Amino acid sequence: MSDPTSGDAAVLAPVGLPFHTGEAAESGPLTWAQSVMWGPMQWYGAQANQFNIAQALPLPEPVGQDRLLAALRELIETHQTLRTHYVQRADGPRQEVAASGTYPVTVADDHADPARTGGELAARLAETAFDHEAEWPLRVGCVVDGERRVTAVALVGSHLALDGWSFNALVNLLRDPLTTTAGRPGTPAAGGGNAQSAPSKPAGGGVPQSAAEKPAGVPQPLQQAAFERSAAGRQQSRLGLRHWEQGLATAPASMFDLPRAQTGEQPIERHLLDSAAVTAAAATLAARTRTSFSTVLLCLTTVVLTAYNGHDTAVFKLIAGNRLDRRSRDLIALNTLDALLAVDAPDADVDLLTAVRRMHRPAFDAYRRAQCDPAAVAELIEATGRRRGASLDLTTYFNNGHRGNDWAATSPDATPARLTELRGRSAYTRLDPLPRSDMKFMVAASNQGDGVCRLGLLVDTAYLPGSLGATILTGIETLLCDAVAGEVRVGEVAARIGLTPARRGPDWVRTPTGWVRPDDVAELVRRAADGAEAAVLADPGGTGKLTAYVADPAAAPQALHRRVLDLLPGRTGVAAPTEYVLCAAAPPAGTGPDGWRAAPVTARESGCPA
Repeated sequence: MSDPTSGDAAVLAPVGLPFHTGEAAESGPLTWAQSVMWGPMQWYGAQANQFNIAQALPLPEPVGQDRLLAALRELIETHQTLRTHYVQRADGPRQEVAASGTYPVTVADDHADPARTGGELAARLAETAFDHEAEWPLRVGCVVDGERRVTAVALVGSHLALDGWSFNALVNLLRDPLTTTAGRPGTPAAGGGNAQSAPSKPAGGGVPQSAAEKPAGVPQPLQQAAFERSAAGRQQSRLGLRHWEQGLATAPASMFDLPRAQTGEQPIERHLLDSAAVTAAAATLAARTRTSFSTVLLCLTTVVLTAYNGHDTAVFKLIAGNRLDRRSRDLIALNTLDALLAVDAPDADVDLLTAVRRMHRPAFDAYRRAQCDPAAVAELIEATGRRRGASLDLTTYFNNGHRGNDWAATSPDATPARLTELRGRSAYTRLDPLPRSDMKFMVAASNQGDGVCRLGLLVDTAYLPGSLGATILTGIETLLCDAVAGEVRVGEVAARIGLTPARRGPDWVRTPTGWVRPDDVAELVRRAADGAEAAVLADPGGTGKLTAYVADPAAAPQALHRRVLDLLPGRTGVAAPTEYVLCAAAPPAGTGPDGWRAAPVTARESGCPA
């Protein structure tokens, strides 16, 4: 593993922080949320560092290192997540919770600028992906002044262990004992500390002395995993799976059934827009429609994307971090799952406020039913796709990362003049591209403080030109502000924001699973038929039926169909034929579709229902 503390800043001797819970080590299966994140972590490998969650915490007054270490030890011993390794075993991935161990704490000179140095240290600690079998899932650093007092803390969490909610909660739990006037009882105040190792227990009562002294009822990930496998957890999963089953039955196979563009080695582009106008306008529209900030942004994202891809239905994965009770809110662990939103796009003559109101209930239902077994979800996606004759490409995401009341409207509606003023302060940034992603499209919102919403956009430029990144983000801002000032119809969206819709050629047809290019399907059929000549023809009546004609009288239609289905994953704009027609021979060259339809038939059998 590369050293996350290597760099130019002056790193002093690291502190070793021993901890001991007085309990036995434990092991168990991953929670549903951890299971969802485990796959991407393995797939991204070294590039999983992009998921690291980092924050610097400058302190209002310096504190002794012993005081920091005492607060850290209490958190580590109280919350299983912080002393867990995630490992691959013969029976699958598991979380293994240690009862004792040592936490490394990186120490650096603050160079009389704690905020800057703390931020640099956090960035450096976040540079590398976590080795979850060898590392604890939280990296800790601190910067110290000339008297070796802590002036800022740097924290970096693994996204396999923590989500935004729990990471922020953890930061607050650490901040409290470091910023209260007297600190924790019995812990040193602003004196120096040992920079080589921390005592196994601080003098006094700053840290629980035994497992019996730990706060009662602190929820733990192993408890969450046990609940998910209980009768109550299985029932919760069944309700969630029912929602997924209903949505997948009619969802488009992909939001990017489009002609694919050639790309370079780094096709994944990322864009940011920091905007107080987005905050003010979205909060105002949420109040007017009696919905939520999240619903407003989700609706605008859906409207913009369907204006581009020409869909009348949309399917998104929503990142759902439901913490609906005290227990889930107090769980210091990853708790995010994928929710499914499959919804009709609003008609062109519908105004945006009506569209927002209509979006609220489907979005609520999606978030409400997110808690279910991801392994069962994956099986359902596979089975539904094969039944429908498609590979379901669920790589379009929306992630509302702010807490529920972060941006609740607290003043009268934002005026157009005020929104124009705020838009003048908006800042757009184009980040460095990435070589790959398991997402084709994602819009994310987060709270940057001071009333600023950060909109982030990730796009796979094979399906959506990178040049449209700024158009989409500033377009969402434009539509929000325009909708505050007056009526905006859905059919006006593309023109208002300067968005050029995607174009499909005349050789594309619409089917029940989405847009398909029959020539590409024919190529898959030829591969499935070991190179036999074949053609795929669309029903001229517009039913969406695809008929495959194959010049191989010895072929078995159902075996051929299964092989076509096996070739679909990873491709968009294709679907399995509705019917297979085996012909004695291919028609003469140049006779076109009529020649195939007139060819002698040896067998005819259905594939997938149209």
